[in-house]
Amino acid sequence: MAFFSLIKVLLLCTASLSLLATLASGQNATNYLLSGEHLSTGQYLIEGNTKLIIQKDCDLVLYNSTERIWHSNTVHEGLGCYVTLQSNGKLVILDNKNDVVWDTVPIKPIGKYVLILQTDYKAVIYGPKFWATRNIIGSDDAVFATALNGPMGVSGAKENMMKEMAKIIEVMSDE
Repeated sequence: MAFFSLIKVLLLCTASLSLLATLASGQNATNYLLSGEHLSTGQYLIEGNTKLIIQKDCDLVLYNSTERIWHSNTVHEGLGCYVTLQSNGKLVILDNKNDVVWDTVPIKPIGKYVLILQTDYKAVIYGPKFWATRNIIGSDDAVFATALNGPMGVSGAKENMMKEMAKIIEVMSDE
């Protein structure tokens, strides 16, 4: 009996170390970024085969599997870059000196925002206001948008989840 308890403890320790190693390596398995949060070099958002990653070369890239769909065109524009979602809805790439390398148009007002990587190959910022770019796959246009009146490119259970998140954000931004 003690042998099996020891095995359980070892398995729990192994699982915990795996989780810590995953977090320490900068990999996360989420498809969203909340305002005030950031992705460091090598970290990414993932949804199915779609990945939004801030690369070592300072380029923010949206991939579908291995195909680059969109990028910030900031290759070698800085060192130690990270991307953050600000409280005004602006997505910003900053270098290790906190100088702005790239950003989206400021959304305003100050509030609660969430960047969600969707199944339709778009990164979408949801919050109190609305802004969108063209959504043609393969175009060089940014694929960032904000929406409060419902999701773009999702359906079913995910659509309901997006609507609920939008309601929560609306309530939180009114506080």
